[in-house]
Amino acid sequence: MTDNPLENFYAQFQRFVENNPNVISAARAASQIPESAKAVVVLSPYSLHHIFPREWVSKSYRKTIVERPERLLAASMGIAAAITMYPALFTLKSSHTRLGSLASPHVMKVHGSSWPQSLVNLCREADAKLAKGEIEVPETWNAGDIYLSSKTLLALKGSLGAIETGVDSIFNGPSPEHISNRAFVLIRPPGHHCHVSMPSGFCLLNNVHVAIEYAFDMYDVTHVAVLDFDLHHGDGTQDICWKRAGFRPESETPEDEKLGDPDNSNPYSDFDKKFANFPKVGYFSMQDINSFPTETGYATKENIKNASTCIMNSHDLNIWNVHLSNWSTDEEFQKIYRSKYRTLFAKADEFFKNARYEMEHQDELQQEGSEEAQPKPLRKPFKGLVVISAGFDASEFEQTTMQRHSVNVPTEFYTTFTKDALKLAQMHCKGKVLSVMEGGYSDKAICSGVFAHLIGLQNQDWIREWGSEQVVKEIVRGCKPNWKPYKSKKSSDVIRIWAEEVIRLGRAMVPEFDDVLFKTKEKLLKQKQQRDAALTEDGRLNQSMVGATISQRVTRSYAKDRAGHNKTVSKHSQPRGENVPFVQMDLSDEDDNDDDDYEYDEQLNKTFNRTVEDITIDDISRHLETLDLIQDEDEEENQNAQGSSHGSHSSSRRLQSNGMYKIPSDKTTNNLRKDRVLSSGQQNHHASTTQAYDDSDISMISHISTVKHSTRSGGRW
Repeated sequence: MTDNPLENFYAQFQRFVENNPNVISAARAASQIPESAKAVVVLSPYSLHHIFPREWVSKSYRKTIVERPERLLAASMGIAAAITMYPALFTLKSSHTRLGSLASPHVMKVHGSSWPQSLVNLCREADAKLAKGEIEVPETWNAGDIYLSSKTLLALKGSLGAIETGVDSIFNGPSPEHISNRAFVLIRPPGHHCHVSMPSGFCLLNNVHVAIEYAFDMYDVTHVAVLDFDLHHGDGTQDICWKRAGFRPESETPEDEKLGDPDNSNPYSDFDKKFANFPKVGYFSMQDINSFPTETGYATKENIKNASTCIMNSHDLNIWNVHLSNWSTDEEFQKIYRSKYRTLFAKADEFFKNARYEMEHQDELQQEGSEEAQPKPLRKPFKGLVVISAGFDASEFEQTTMQRHSVNVPTEFYTTFTKDALKLAQMHCKGKVLSVMEGGYSDKAICSGVFAHLIGLQNQDWIREWGSEQVVKEIVRGCKPNWKPYKSKKSSDVIRIWAEEVIRLGRAMVPEFDDVLFKTKEKLLKQKQQRDAALTEDGRLNQSMVGATISQRVTRSYAKDRAGHNKTVSKHSQPRGENVPFVQMDLSDEDDNDDDDYEYDEQLNKTFNRTVEDITIDDISRHLETLDLIQDEDEEENQNAQGSSHGSHSSSRRLQSNGMYKIPSDKTTNNLRKDRVLSSGQQNHHASTTQAYDDSDISMISHISTVKHSTRSGGRW
């Protein structure tokens, strides 16, 4: 790690500004905006080190491993694209100095003491098994979904550190103006399938619940609404909500029970229910009911029921699930969004309203029942937080082999949904929103989804041209390990010129990309030397390499098989679940010729150029005019009293009576922006999140008798 891992990015950003004079004013304006008005993006370089370690598998099988380090590179392209559009509205942070602990209280309160320690042991033991050509995960796990190595432990600790950094960014700082309201944490592996003590669907720890516990321990957050827009149901996140409600987890050990209640002041009833724990969490999810873990043809009745659960303010549970619907036109999707998907925000609003009332009337509510039947008041005020489980595998750009049931969302959805989440947070949580990366497995889906999500996280409008097939295709070229700029470009080809700026920024964002992902000549030569050293002249394993890295290890049976020997290999030398429908999956366009099907679109380039120039004129004023910064009355009075103490800020912005920050501007382009609204549905996505909704439009599947199991990557158990 370098002392400043963002040094290369900052240097590349400076070149970007120099190459694009029209963004200089917007870039310089960053110093005039308080940190509280910017969105923080937390990078997790350690997350790259969770790498598929089974060297003996075929190339076709390796393609089925869709949860891969390259996902972070694709996300970096989306981050870079957002930054080029709004260079003054984002703050990058690297969590390279922070490693969390699987033994920390906020991890063990979610997962107990047994599971984190078991995970640590499995990671430590994995390398020795791999060196012998054995599958490194337990027999009961699906080896097609989950893999481990000693470096997985480093990735998990790094992810925990990034989560903690994200929470700190929105609650802690040297002054209120240095505390942002919004943060996006870029980590892997994902977490929303992980149960209390059972991994599933690529997930080893439940990242959002760990973040919630950390926010409770460090910043007294009492209530959290989790909004999950991943293609797949977050069964693990929902399951842990049942634990929080006081229901005994099936896997809980006596040690875990004692950990959660050391003085036995909150014992289980005869029905395995005790008082709900703080923080209290509502789970609000939209997902494809026919995909994992409710895969058509494999789903259990229990999983289908879980993914269809809808219960509010009963038995300490607040859970609402909505199922994705098919659509064919933008207008049709907008109708579905307003009538069906927005129900999640109405329910989350209800959750927060009930929570606030209960916290303000704790003593009264306790007196209404017997002391034996009521928990002790928390003696803390209501403090809310909105957490987004940000999975991008429902994107229109995701591979069809992941979306096997033909339901998805347009790219603009990620902007609209995120803006609605901001409104919810402004109403109940002083604008505090934490977004944590979940799914998304093709470069196009991740890149475009993260781009649109970050635009929404700053309350800006998504421009249709940004999500066009040609624009996305140009950006994801940067996901190729051996990417090279075009040798020549037309001066009028604005999209290609802009995309290459984005690519340079994205590839400079994390220094570890060079070591882990990029196929430089030096790296390829080093790998060849390592492979040559690993084998003796007769093709057998060089035993001196047993202690080397995973990439250098080649088992004796594998080496002999490659040399043409007909030796029977271990029953574990081939992964279970070989029949996975991703064998033909093309994840990165790596072998495509740059110009095979390229057609210069003059009109698209002109329109795209107009959108970029338009932003650089008024992005700062427009952002601060449209995003309410909700404050406590005492904070507002304090800022008004200290209006002259803000230095350069005082001349460029003022606090209005409605709590908005506004930069005076005599140059706006609102008329041009209005011209770009392409459908009547788009004009309505600013409507109140508490508008009327139709409960009958929510899919409720009650009785399907299939009993097979599916896996996240599509194979059988």
